[in-house]
Amino acid sequence: MRNEQSGVPEIDLLAIRDALKLRWWIVPVMMLVSVGFLFANESNLATEPGYIVVSHAYEARDEAAVLTVAGIDPGSIIPYPSFDNQLTILKSNETKQRISGAIGSDIGVSVSRTEQKFSLVDTVEGEGRTRFTFLSVGVPTYGFSCAAPLAKTCNTAIDAYVAELSHLRQASVQEGFTRAEQLLSKLTSGGQGGDQIATQQQALAYAKTMVTGEITLISTTSEEIGPTITTVKSSTYIFGMGVGALIGLLIILQLTITDRKIRTARKLKSAIGEERVLGVLNKDQQGSHIQHTAAAIAFAAAANNATVVRLIPIDETVLIGPIATALSQALHGHSVSLMTTPAIDHLGATDLLAPQSSLAVLVVQARTSRTDVLERAIVVAEHAGNNVAGVILNH
Repeated sequence: MRNEQSGVPEIDLLAIRDALKLRWWIVPVMMLVSVGFLFANESNLATEPGYIVVSHAYEARDEAAVLTVAGIDPGSIIPYPSFDNQLTILKSNETKQRISGAIGSDIGVSVSRTEQKFSLVDTVEGEGRTRFTFLSVGVPTYGFSCAAPLAKTCNTAIDAYVAELSHLRQASVQEGFTRAEQLLSKLTSGGQGGDQIATQQQALAYAKTMVTGEITLISTTSEEIGPTITTVKSSTYIFGMGVGALIGLLIILQLTITDRKIRTARKLKSAIGEERVLGVLNKDQQGSHIQHTAAAIAFAAAANNATVVRLIPIDETVLIGPIATALSQALHGHSVSLMTTPAIDHLGATDLLAPQSSLAVLVVQARTSRTDVLERAIVVAEHAGNNVAGVILNH
C-alpha cells in the first residue's frame, strides 16, 4: 500500500502474513541451501597453510674426547676453522648458492649453535689452598630452521646444510689433530718425552682416522603458519542456517512487494478501492457470496438506470460461463439481464463500445489475474464509454 499524503510506501503486514503462508517453504529451502553450500565447500575451507616452518636440532660429538685415554687433554685439540667460524661459512652467500644449485631450490636455512657450557670445580689441596678448574659440560647443539610451502622442501635443504656442516667439522677437527701431531713430532725429534710421546702420537694418528664430523639428530618440529580451517564448526552451520532463513524472509518480502497477482480480496481492494469491489465468489459459485454479489449488481444497475450488465473478463484465465450462470439465477426476477464477453484484449472496437442503458462489470480470477492488467482494463473500458460499476473477484 502507499500512503497518499506522504507518498511513502507502507508495509502491508497482512499481505506479508499471507505471503508467508503461501511461500513459507522458501525459508527452509534457503536454510538447506546455505548449509549445503558450507558442507559442499568444506574441502575448500580446509586450506593449506601459507607455509611450514621446520626445525631440526642436532647434537655434535666431541671427537677429541677419546684422547683422554692416552693422557691427552681434548681441549688441546683446536679445530681450524673454529666452530664459530664454521657457522659464518655456512651462512655465507657462496655456501647458499652452492647448496641451492645442488638441491635445485633457493630455500634459505638459518643455522645456530648453542654456547658451550662450563662448570667450575674447586679442589682443596691442603694448607689452605684451593684449586679451581673450569670443565666443559655437555656438548653444544646445532639448530637448523627453514620456512617453505612444503615440509619436504625444507627437509631436503636442511639435510644439505647438515652434510656441509659435517664436512666442515671433519676437516677442522682433523686439522687440529694434524697440528697436535706436528708438535709431538718436534718433541720426539728433539729426544724429549720418550715412550709417552710416542704413545700419544700413535693415539693421535689413530683418532684422526676416526673423525667423521657426524652430528646426530635429536629432535624435529614443524609448525604450520597461516590461517587453516580443518573443518566447519557446528556454530558456523548454525550461522549459515540463520543467514539462509534471513535470505528466505527477504526473498518473501521482495516477492510480496513486487507480486502483482490478485490473490485475495484485500489485494484487490488495495488496488482499486473497497467501494469498487462488488463481490467475491467462492469456488462453487454458491451460497451467500453469489447472493451478495447479485444484490450489488442489481443495486448498481438500478442506480444507473441500466437494464443490461456486461460481464467482461480482464484476461483469458477467467472462466466466465459458470459465473454468469450462477449470477443469472440469483438475479432472476430482477429487471436486469446479464451478457458475457470474451476477455477484454480480444474485444474489437465495436464490442468495446458500451450499449445503451448498460453497465460493465469486470471479472478477475484469483491467483492468476494481475493488478496492472486490471487497471489497464478499467481504463480501456471507460475510454470506450463503458460505465464500470465495479469488479468481481472469482476464486
